[in-house]
Amino acid sequence: MRKYLLYNVFFLLIIPNMFIFSFMKILILSCNTGGGHNTAARAIKEVFDQRGHFCEIVDALAFGGQTASDLVCDTYIEMVKNAPKLFGDLYKLSSKIGQFNNNNGKMRSPVYYVNKLYASALNEYITENSFDAVICVHLFPTEAMTYLRRHEKNMVPFYFVATDYYCPPMLEETVPDAYFAPHKDSLFTYRQHNINEAKTVPTGIPVSQAIVKTGDKAQARKEINLNPEAEAYLLMGGSMGFGDTIDIASYILKNGNENTRVIAITGNNKELYNEFESKFKDDKRLILLGFTNQVPLYMEACDVLLSKPGGLSSTEAFVKGIPIVHTAPIPGCESENVQFFTEHHLSVCAKDSEEAGRLAVNLMQDKFLRNQIIEAQKNYKCQNSALQIVEFIEKNNDSYKA
Repeated sequence: MRKYLLYNVFFLLIIPNMFIFSFMKILILSCNTGGGHNTAARAIKEVFDQRGHFCEIVDALAFGGQTASDLVCDTYIEMVKNAPKLFGDLYKLSSKIGQFNNNNGKMRSPVYYVNKLYASALNEYITENSFDAVICVHLFPTEAMTYLRRHEKNMVPFYFVATDYYCPPMLEETVPDAYFAPHKDSLFTYRQHNINEAKTVPTGIPVSQAIVKTGDKAQARKEINLNPEAEAYLLMGGSMGFGDTIDIASYILKNGNENTRVIAITGNNKELYNEFESKFKDDKRLILLGFTNQVPLYMEACDVLLSKPGGLSSTEAFVKGIPIVHTAPIPGCESENVQFFTEHHLSVCAKDSEEAGRLAVNLMQDKFLRNQIIEAQKNYKCQNSALQIVEFIEKNNDSYKA
C-alpha cells in the first residue's frame, strides 16, 4: 500500500511540475527575402520541437500587412536579380550609416524607423500568446524588437541569429540579449561594428538535423537512383534559382564524359526549370529538379557542389563536408561569405559561369584538392549550431527550469 502511495505522490506532484517548468513558448521571426532565413528558422524550430517546447515561425513583415511583406520581398528579389551592383552599393552605404549612427548615439537608420511601424502589432501578438522568448533570424524583426525594448513596451528576452558570415549592416543599433554569430573567426567583424562582445556567441549558422547527420554516399546514390560510378555535380542556385546555372551546366557536360551527371536544382524558379528542360532535353546526363525537400540527400550523393555563396546553403555544404565551387557572388553579404570561405580554404570561387564550370571539372579530377577542402571543413565547422542555440536559450531563460 505504501508503494502505491509513493507512486501516486510522484505522478500527482512531480510529473506535472516537470511539464510546467520545462515547457517554453518560442516565437521565431523571419522574412521571405530569400530562403536562407526561413531555413535557419525551421532548423531551430526542429530542435525546440524535439525537446518538447512549443515553437512558431512567423513572417515579421506580415504584422505590417501581407501586402507590405510581399512588396518588400518582391522588391528585394528583383533588385538582387536585375540590379546586383545597386544592391551592393546600398549594402555598403547601410554599413556606413549603421556605424555612423552607433558613434553618434542618437540617430537611427531608416530601416529602424520602417520596422518600428509594425512593432505595436508584433508586441500585441507576443503578449497575447505569452511567448517566453523571441528569436530573430533577420535584421528587420531585430529592429522591431529593439524599438519595443528601448521603449519598454516588451521586455521578453529576444535573440538575433546570423545567416551570413560577417556582421550585417546596422546590427549595431539593435539590443538583443544575445547575438548568435556564424563562427569564432567572424567575431572581429562584430567588434568592428561595436557589438557587445559579451553578448556574442559563436554557435554557427543553424542547419537541419538531416544536414548535421552523417550519411553514407553509396546509400544516398541508391536512394536517388544514381550510378555508383558517376561523377556527380550538384548545381544549386538558391531557393529562387539565381545565377547562370545553364551556362555552368553546359560547360560541365561539354567537358565531361559518359559518367558525368549534373544534378540541377532550380528551386522555385519555374522559368529556369523550363529553360533547362528545353536546352538539355536530349542529354540524359542532366538530372533536373525544381523545389525539393531532399537537398541533404542530394548533397550526400554528389562529389562536387556548385552553389551561390548564400550563408545557409554554404553552411549546409560546409557541415556535410562537400567540396564547394562558389558561383559569382551578389555584391554585399555573399561576397563577404566568399571571403570567409576562401580565406579558410573551404571553397573555391568563380568570377563567371565559364570559370565556375572549369573549376568544378578541375576539382572533380583533382582528388588531392578535394580532400584538402574536406579536411578544412572538418577543422572549422561548428557542431550542431541549432542545438547550441536552443540549449543557450533554455539555460538563460527564467521560465525554463529543467
